[in-house]
Amino acid sequence: MQKIGVFLSSHDHVPTTFRSATEALGRWISRTHRTLVYGGARCGLMEVLAQTVKQYGGRVYGIVPQILYDRQCVSEHIDVEFRTADLNDRKAVMMRESDILVALPGGVGTLDEVFTVLAADSIGTEQKQVVLFDVDHCWHPLLHTLAEMEKAGLVAPTLHQHLKVVDNLEALEQLCQ
Repeated sequence: MQKIGVFLSSHDHVPTTFRSATEALGRWISRTHRTLVYGGARCGLMEVLAQTVKQYGGRVYGIVPQILYDRQCVSEHIDVEFRTADLNDRKAVMMRESDILVALPGGVGTLDEVFTVLAADSIGTEQKQVVLFDVDHCWHPLLHTLAEMEKAGLVAPTLHQHLKVVDNLEALEQLCQ
């Protein structure tokens, strides 16, 4: 798998462990000669990731919705730019352009992106694996909620075929082979 789509926070004020994990992922993407596919923003962890990938000689695809152009918030670290009308189009292009999708810590937007991919998988329109990169157990509350929903019959047990959890780059490497 060569193109790694990453969903992550656009906020600057996050724990240093989240930033460190983002930088480590960026170095790994570059070191393993993969391409980053991300949302194109020049803020928060999104910019940290793109900047790190470029700093270490990697390639960056930016999937940029019009709102980021309007706000003059497009990263300068993009090699290949895909301009989209809105966030929904951005998610569709990210799914199309990525071989696998990784979610670093993020907020509502990251959750939306993760669930969009999982919903598409559940109805068979996409077959993409989502990997939650579990920095400081940030994904544990979500995983607990999903387990409870599965117990209640609201989430299919097959969800785990498309949703994986890792807490280190070695485990991510195994999933990308």
